[in-house]
Amino acid sequence: MRNFIGRQNDIERFEKLWKQNKTQIVSLYGRRRVGKSELIRHVSLNKKALLFEALEDEDTPTQIKHFLFQLSEYYQEPHLKDLNYQNWAPVFTLLSKKMEQEKDLLLFFDELPWMASGRTHLISQLKFFWDKYWKYHPHLLFIVCGSVTSWMVKNVIRSKALYGRLSDSFLLAPLKPEEVSEFIGKKRGQKEVLEYLLCFGGIPRYLEEFDFNQSIQINIEKKCFQKSGFFFGEAEKIFYSQFQEAQLYRQIVKKLQKQTLSLEEIATTLNISSGGGLKQYIDNLIDSGILASLYPIRDFKVSRTPVYFLSDEFLYFHQTFMVNAKDEITHSERGASFEKLTAGKWAGFLGYAFEKFCLKHRYRIADTLGFGPKVIGCGPLCFRKQGESGKGYQYDLVFIRKDNVVTFCEMKYRQEPMGTEVIRDMEEKIKRTALPRGWSYEKVLITNQSPSKELEKSGYFNHILTAETLIHTS
Repeated sequence: MRNFIGRQNDIERFEKLWKQNKTQIVSLYGRRRVGKSELIRHVSLNKKALLFEALEDEDTPTQIKHFLFQLSEYYQEPHLKDLNYQNWAPVFTLLSKKMEQEKDLLLFFDELPWMASGRTHLISQLKFFWDKYWKYHPHLLFIVCGSVTSWMVKNVIRSKALYGRLSDSFLLAPLKPEEVSEFIGKKRGQKEVLEYLLCFGGIPRYLEEFDFNQSIQINIEKKCFQKSGFFFGEAEKIFYSQFQEAQLYRQIVKKLQKQTLSLEEIATTLNISSGGGLKQYIDNLIDSGILASLYPIRDFKVSRTPVYFLSDEFLYFHQTFMVNAKDEITHSERGASFEKLTAGKWAGFLGYAFEKFCLKHRYRIADTLGFGPKVIGCGPLCFRKQGESGKGYQYDLVFIRKDNVVTFCEMKYRQEPMGTEVIRDMEEKIKRTALPRGWSYEKVLITNQSPSKELEKSGYFNHILTAETLIHTS
């Protein structure tokens, strides 16, 4: 088992809550496989803790029986698992009596939506026992956790039953790029570290599946392109374990696979209303870490209308390579080879995935370049029907800054060191761009490769930011 990596800020937040030495209830939610349970196991070290894990897709009687089994294990009282309770009230009454024995206690309900079997009755029970018993405990940190983020937001964080009772709420993000690099270790080069980030992001459970003694291509063949591989059915689990209307969520994600769209544009492409229902679906996907939003730049001003893009790396990888190859993988005795399923697509996939990586970490880029606090807004900047040819052009990423500076960023993913040809591409756009009066501009190249000596000597770019620098900037 690998050492626990990262999460320092989250650990410190939980420790601060614990050291307040009072009774509190907090929520923890986030994308499936993001490491919520492991975080709490780490936080619970050297504390008296009762950690209860629910079962996926089981009814209430089965959940109760499993809860009592865990309680019997904690207190070494085998008879508890044989109790025949049919609802949660007697279970929590028993738990309350056990809690009275503990002066300091961390209580953790893992996957509360599963424990509740998707219904809200359990929340009412928690409210009752919290108000009548648990809030009077001398030192209790009660953490409720769930991967079904839409359910957690609606029934816990915004719950009328728990209104005013939550002390804090944690949305657990994936590991940061430098933490992923630490997780992978020194057996793989920075090229492969970046490729893991572009294909699988910072999801700890995904990274645990790989053998870093072998190349990423071999790992992808074994884990993605074989029917027995861990990732073969993972996309279905992401949707069907988190969303009731899974098919509509999948359609939204598919539309955003290689483009950014506004709410109205998504509604038009799906031929549905752009009303509150669609916006709620989008919000649920954002809370689940699948989509992200940004406010694009229009005429050097930050748009008031957000656009959305697919930020989940694995779902983009899955859509690109696995969806159309499902039958081939299923019916092949040894699975499909990396070379066959990625032929003609791998370089293009990495290029677009790198652009999305930069968009996702755009504020990290600004901080690395030293102007983070000056940023008013950032995103792609498009000019349509400009110039004599009538063709539009686009900057991959633009920062509008408080110091009247526009930072134009060009993102390039290449297999060889970046040469001076990128200057021509950037200069053509610069010449066609009319800046706001009184503003100046800076030019930035963001690339996975080190620049060639000729490019460095040219001094054309104000900054050249390599992926390696970006990954290791905390």
